[in-house]
Amino acid sequence: MASPPIEDFVYQHAAFPRELDIQLWAFARLVWGENLSSDARFRSRSWDDPPPTHFVRVAGDLLISHALVQPLRFQTNPGVLRVGGVTAVLTFPQFRREGHASAVMRRAGEYIGQTADVGMLFSDVRNVPLYERLGWAALPRGRVLVKDQAPDDAVMILGEASVAPNPFRLDSSW
Repeated sequence: MASPPIEDFVYQHAAFPRELDIQLWAFARLVWGENLSSDARFRSRSWDDPPPTHFVRVAGDLLISHALVQPLRFQTNPGVLRVGGVTAVLTFPQFRREGHASAVMRRAGEYIGQTADVGMLFSDVRNVPLYERLGWAALPRGRVLVKDQAPDDAVMILGEASVAPNPFRLDSSW
């Protein structure tokens, strides 16, 4: 049997196919399960607000790789800061080291460049080199505070970091 073609798609959340959303949340329970508690353990549909944009690589109806960009807005001294908050970046293990995450992140980065002032993501420190190759920069620890604490994850930014307050105080990570 020949391998099916791998295709790239961008979906506004309302059009995100249900079968892909179910696979996304199955991955989340397996890999990030310690972050899902109470009713979140039963989640099988992505959040609607703010409505995200999904960047995917698929083979038919099989999800291979995914990144999600949330349109976030923060009031700052000079005005509103538009942030493309990247989350749910994943590639199923069987497809890793084939460039799929890089492909979806490049497309997400292009989208952020058109729709936001900066992109921001929280990353395991082991993944920092991947994001740096794609033009993201790690912010110094303490530059972003979540509930007045420096997060354990690396905080990456795409674009000019000086547009974000220093420190950039958030109520939660994404």
